[in-house]
Amino acid sequence: MRKISCVLTLGLLALTSMTANTLAGDWTHWRGATQGGVSDETGLPDDWSADGKNLLWKVPNSGARTAPLIVGDRAYLFGRSGEGAHLQERLMCLNLSTGEELWSHKFNVFLTDIVELRMGWANLAADPATGNVYVHGIQGKFFCFDPEGNIVWEHSLTESIGRISGYGGRTNTPVIEGDLVILSSLTSSWGPHGRGLHRFFGFDKLTGNIVWISEPSGTPLDTTYAVPIVVDQDGQRIMFAGLADGAVVAMQAHTGKRLWSKVISKRGLNSSLVYNNGKVYASQSEENVDSTLMGGVYCLDGRTGEIIWRNDGLRVGYTSPVFHNGVLYVADNSANLRALDANTGKEKWSHNYGTEGKGSPVFADGKFYVGDVAGHWHILRLDANGVTSTSNVKFELPDGSPDEIFSSPAIGHGKVLLPTMHALYCISTKPAEYRSQTAPLPAAMKATDTEIAHIQIYPAETWIHAGESQQFTIYTYNAKGAKLGEVVAESYELKGLTLDSDKAGIYHAAEGSPMQAGMVTATYKGMTSTARMRVFPSLPYKEDFSTLATDAAPPGYITSSKKAIVSEHEGEKVLRKLAAMPAPPFARLRCYVLPPVDTGYTISADTYGFSKRRRFVPDQGLINARYLFHTTKNIDRKKVIRLTSWAAIPRVQKDVEMDWQPDTWYSMKLSVDIVNGVGQIKGKIWPRGDAEPDAWSIEMEDPCPNPDGSPGLYAYSRAITSTPGTEVLFDNVEITLNK
Repeated sequence: MRKISCVLTLGLLALTSMTANTLAGDWTHWRGATQGGVSDETGLPDDWSADGKNLLWKVPNSGARTAPLIVGDRAYLFGRSGEGAHLQERLMCLNLSTGEELWSHKFNVFLTDIVELRMGWANLAADPATGNVYVHGIQGKFFCFDPEGNIVWEHSLTESIGRISGYGGRTNTPVIEGDLVILSSLTSSWGPHGRGLHRFFGFDKLTGNIVWISEPSGTPLDTTYAVPIVVDQDGQRIMFAGLADGAVVAMQAHTGKRLWSKVISKRGLNSSLVYNNGKVYASQSEENVDSTLMGGVYCLDGRTGEIIWRNDGLRVGYTSPVFHNGVLYVADNSANLRALDANTGKEKWSHNYGTEGKGSPVFADGKFYVGDVAGHWHILRLDANGVTSTSNVKFELPDGSPDEIFSSPAIGHGKVLLPTMHALYCISTKPAEYRSQTAPLPAAMKATDTEIAHIQIYPAETWIHAGESQQFTIYTYNAKGAKLGEVVAESYELKGLTLDSDKAGIYHAAEGSPMQAGMVTATYKGMTSTARMRVFPSLPYKEDFSTLATDAAPPGYITSSKKAIVSEHEGEKVLRKLAAMPAPPFARLRCYVLPPVDTGYTISADTYGFSKRRRFVPDQGLINARYLFHTTKNIDRKKVIRLTSWAAIPRVQKDVEMDWQPDTWYSMKLSVDIVNGVGQIKGKIWPRGDAEPDAWSIEMEDPCPNPDGSPGLYAYSRAITSTPGTEVLFDNVEITLNK
């Protein structure tokens, strides 16, 4: 059993490369170095053609929904690859001069409702100091790759912090800030974090450890994908972001402390923000908080969050604005590029370039590069009266349907990278080997105020196994959120944990320790900071819930007490999957018992599904290495047992008819092994109390197996109305390593 799916290094590593040179023409943020979709490159193409004019290279079968990146001599693209059982997400590294593939990394999608066309949703982020690239997949895998394609660290966010994703595909983009990589998501995990909220996580960019966690949002209204921006304001590094509760928020980038929040929409925000001279510009296309009018563009005071001006009725809900020379340019949902006076919000002109705008425009060399969903890449030259189209290149698939465009371009080293959903094009008027001149990275802000105002225990969330130790470190910050240094805590307090302490800040879980989950609180000069910590027993793991408190979720399980609690049933304690809330996140239970375990183990449990009015029955089952084994009804309403990994797109799936019955206890077992590179997935189900059958009830192979994954419990409740729906019980959970 691995300790954690990322490299754990004690202590926060300092950023060592801030004085290294980087290429001025690099495009390491999806909106460029300005974070606002503006490039200072010149001599860029006014027009081009997909079959030759100003086309430097083309890579077919490599398209994406997201913006590429340019880092030195390399281009990076994140999208999908393969078909059928080989359908995966893929990070590609290409030679910037030729488009030749240097390396790629493919990984499976699993246990998500997101569909194939929305794979590769989140934009990439690259660290200018190290060249490392950060990737967030739709299944919740979060990777750090070095420039040669080696995995530096990885997290499985769904299995470790309860990342929530809806079927729409909205997945958040990481951003680099100093020694952090910051990522947000809706999450519902264990303990107090069982409540679903839009949370932000500051990860150490070199180790993947969690430095801080922030909860700036109110009740989330949607899954969203607005990308934060980080700026210098009044001697602070401030992060501005759109939230799932419809608010714009300002936070200290290095502590996660919320400074202000301003709700502007009755739905979550998807458009990213831009900043200029103390002003934050935001947009949305949903209902306003104070009227039924849909959409608006807003200018907010970056220090207070107060609205300076607003232009209601402009539906700009997907693309991100561009600020240039006192003008704010926005592309609305109907693909109209609008110019607004940045001081007043009054519209100066509007130009229609298509039918549907999802990709954000980029401005460079006096031109806008922008795509529309119907498969057109446009070049629009800015003049005194508006814009003039200089190029409109259309892309179609073999069947005549449009090769849709949702992405934004990347511009660097005299090149413009333009993705469609199925190909990547590089256009330029310069030689392939042309590179912009080098320039030093900006120096990190230095703290001038050395008075300690805040402490942070590090790591902010972690886990260990029985027999292992964890070192905690305390870092100090001033009132403006600048890190000052490291101190020794005056005291530590444990809650929900039974651990030995060898010395200050080092805690050890004894061999044979049971499952634990709780808090470690450090105190220094009257200030406190709390870390979340779990302790996992060694395998084999057994749990019959008899010693656990009722009316609460089991300690450390990734589930909310609104979804599953320990409960009495016929004189014994069981885990009860509740069915009182009809919303999909509560109707379905994916309860992860342990962190990811290397493939090669078996999970078993007893399950009982209650029927309602006879005809409504739940699904119930087990999770092993990101494969799901459960009872259900197929499209023909026949009772089956099913093996699958990605139900929205059955990359691998098998059904076997079985006349299972509700209101009946069953024993279930799910085993996964990898043999000669092929996944062997086997499920077994039989009435509890009967002898276990020798034969497996269902078996399936996967040519692209999952190398690891968390063991878990699964249920889906139906007929949830004013009375509870179909609940499910679990008992006698056991996890063992295969021989």
